[in-house]
Amino acid sequence: MKVSLYKLIITYVLLLSSLLLSAQYRFEITPDIEEAYGYAMSLRKAEALEKITFIKASDPNNLMVLHVENYLDFFEIFINEDEDQFDKLEQNKDKRLKLIENTKVESPYNRFVRAEITLQWALARMKFNQRFNAAREIYSAYNLLEQNVAIYPEFLLNKKSLSILHALAESLPGYVRKIFGVDGSIQQGTAEINSLTKLGRDEASVFYDEISTIYAYILSFQNNKKQTAWTFVKDRGMDVENNPLACFVLANMAQKNGLNDEAIETLSNRPQGRKYENFYYLDFLLGKSKLYRLEQGADEHIKVFIKNFKGEHFIKEAYQKLAWYELVMNNNFVAYKKYMEHCVDRGNDLVDEDKQAQREAKSNDVPHPDLLKARLLYDGGYYQRAYTLLITKSYLFQKGSTESIEYNYRMARISQALNNLRDAIQSYGYVMNIGNKSKSYYACNSALQIGLIYESQKDYKKAKQYLKKCLKMDPDEYKNGLHQKAKSALERIDEKD
Repeated sequence: MKVSLYKLIITYVLLLSSLLLSAQYRFEITPDIEEAYGYAMSLRKAEALEKITFIKASDPNNLMVLHVENYLDFFEIFINEDEDQFDKLEQNKDKRLKLIENTKVESPYNRFVRAEITLQWALARMKFNQRFNAAREIYSAYNLLEQNVAIYPEFLLNKKSLSILHALAESLPGYVRKIFGVDGSIQQGTAEINSLTKLGRDEASVFYDEISTIYAYILSFQNNKKQTAWTFVKDRGMDVENNPLACFVLANMAQKNGLNDEAIETLSNRPQGRKYENFYYLDFLLGKSKLYRLEQGADEHIKVFIKNFKGEHFIKEAYQKLAWYELVMNNNFVAYKKYMEHCVDRGNDLVDEDKQAQREAKSNDVPHPDLLKARLLYDGGYYQRAYTLLITKSYLFQKGSTESIEYNYRMARISQALNNLRDAIQSYGYVMNIGNKSKSYYACNSALQIGLIYESQKDYKKAKQYLKKCLKMDPDEYKNGLHQKAKSALERIDEKD
């Protein structure tokens, strides 16, 4: 009896301690938490850390502060790509997750915050090609959010990150979906994040701009509604005067809609100074934007990125763009060759842009300056300038010439942008017929674009035919991106049929 009574007392004490511990901790978005989030999301790290220190002293049991801290770690790693810093900060992830789990606070924010922390580290991990561990974390975050939906179905923020996972699920290879159990569709993800855009700033709280960004990207990249995405994000009133991340989103969306001048204005006036963390990719983006309109001095911004950025992504592309600048602006083949050599021996080739740059460098094929100018003008949305250039130079690219495939591809892209769809389909068809055995992306993207044109015309039978042709092609360049767009289009069409 004594032993049983002793065990009963110990059990009671432990249960009481657990209940008291749980009662102490909570999740609450207070004005101080909102201010800390604001600093973190604006890349004002020093002010965010100062506010976090204040919160931990004045409100030590508010677990929402862990979410803010994790945002700081995520942005530092994702923007700077410093692997040593990643190794140093990674231990913070487990400490934060264990603290939340151990407190056992009954709140919809419990699993939500744990999922957000886990998902952010998965995205950071992708920067260093840790794909398997990243996939496991994505699966873990997905499960946490799905559990939260089951327990707290009225908690709307569940949909914020779930919308991304559901929208991308259809693009994952079948075996990946089967192994990790992630399911969903573009339609589901779009509907989920769209429902959150109906919330006002007060209701969405600190997540208002993040919700806006997710919805815009899902509209643009998964639904192929670039104009709708641009109009939406413009109307949301993102604070480009005080937030470099907002500048990135707006500039990126502007470029996708052929509004390069607006992108340049946004990037040129972005907030900078001591209170903001360095975001050197914006220098690269500004340099590329100026190169698109063939502007003298565009190379200086790209050189700032190369000199200061310590990561490995987009380095090869940056040297490629410097090489292009020398070719189209200075007609300097020697400088072009020098920069292309750096594409081979610097940076890595994990993303499509870097792969394409390295492939061009290794091929030793020098682009035709006029075709390259047309490509750059097209990328900047200067379609009429590009069209006029190619028309006046058409005598150089007669059928049978080595550059005739690229010439027709460029004409197809420009004609499509100018809404001359019949001419675009004809030129794309030529590229597919002549260049289907080539390892370049021209034929693959031609099939994709014809499919997208027919989709826009609601000729779904022909659209499917060309989208499936796209998926059968195996280009050395941009394969993953082109195939994902084709899969997304096929899913959209299946939902409409």
